[in-house]
Amino acid sequence: MGIFNAPREYPKVFEPYWDDFNFYDGRAAWLKSIEKIPDKAVNLFAVHCLHAEVHNGGFGQYFFNSTGTSAPEAVRGFGAIGMSEVASLIEDAMAVLGSPYPCDTTDARRDRLETLDEDFDFGDFDDRFYELADTEQFFRKLPKFVPFADRYAAQG
Repeated sequence: MGIFNAPREYPKVFEPYWDDFNFYDGRAAWLKSIEKIPDKAVNLFAVHCLHAEVHNGGFGQYFFNSTGTSAPEAVRGFGAIGMSEVASLIEDAMAVLGSPYPCDTTDARRDRLETLDEDFDFGDFDDRFYELADTEQFFRKLPKFVPFADRYAAQG
């Protein structure tokens, strides 16, 4: 079953490119790394990464880590799989860090995170994301976004 325990089809689209994706070295390196990768694979990879990070530690973790570089593609990806409400939620969470969203470097996002009010957290965004796209039983039950991603992956 590839890199996952539960049956999922969508990872098969991006697994061949797994080693090519580079969100570690900033936005320019990310964009260069995805130039020759099909949009469908990029969309699904970005959806997968956002889900994994938010599920594990919320939007704060996603924006703090290097995967936050791919947030615009995650928005595009959730829209492409038919979850436009999740795409809008991600855009709203990104807007907390200002406009334009600091996707150039991880340090730029971390600097913006540090300027947020000390009492601020992304809890409302996290809760809404879990309601729309996730489940409480991640490893026993497929997250809600998976059928959407699988259906998109199967499209010609």
